[in-house]
Amino acid sequence: MTTEAPRIILQGVHKRYQGRDVVHGIDLTVAPGEVVGLIGPNGCGKTTLLRIVAGLVQPTAGTVTVGGRQLADLPGGVPEGLGVLFDPPGLLPHLSGFANLSMLASIRRVMTDTEVRAWMQRVRLNPDDKKRVGAYSQGMVQRLGIAQALMEAPDVLLLDEPTNALDPDGVELVASLIGEAQSRGAAILVASHYLEEVSRVCTRVLKIAEGRLIGAAREDLVRTPAPELP
Repeated sequence: MTTEAPRIILQGVHKRYQGRDVVHGIDLTVAPGEVVGLIGPNGCGKTTLLRIVAGLVQPTAGTVTVGGRQLADLPGGVPEGLGVLFDPPGLLPHLSGFANLSMLASIRRVMTDTEVRAWMQRVRLNPDDKKRVGAYSQGMVQRLGIAQALMEAPDVLLLDEPTNALDPDGVELVASLIGEAQSRGAAILVASHYLEEVSRVCTRVLKIAEGRLIGAAREDLVRTPAPELP
């Protein structure tokens, strides 16, 4: 296992909405090259937890550290070097798939249009298709969201139901892309209610219920540990 410091550190993270505890006392670390799965039914708090790590939801209590910096100390509370996929993906429905990704790439200016086109082809979408995203099938939207999350090689990757609406070919593609991100040292959190699919790509799988982490979910299904990093 890598000896590098964890890229994600949650300490006593709590979130309360309208008198209800949605996330309760979460302690969790994710190291470089580690893929941690969060398994639980809809409404158990796993998506809220990912949104807290992404800086999109402020915790009621506790600290969140991403890439060595507490989110509370960051301007806007949003970490850099982050790739996210939420359900549904955050895409502009009136633009084409290529226009969506090109616009996002222009913000950080680390990718060329040629590289954006290559990523669309990697997720088996046509970058020359002028159809607006609002007319895409659910599976096409999901593939585009995966490209959006991964294309800039983020150090931290948050994936909420990454195989949603995908056919078996798409599920295999997601597994391959997560493996590539893991091998280059990304710290990855995957939230899902599909244990069998998540356990194929994760180094740890944890169960979450009523906003609490309650231990490993069938450790016999968890794959090999994270690779050594140079």
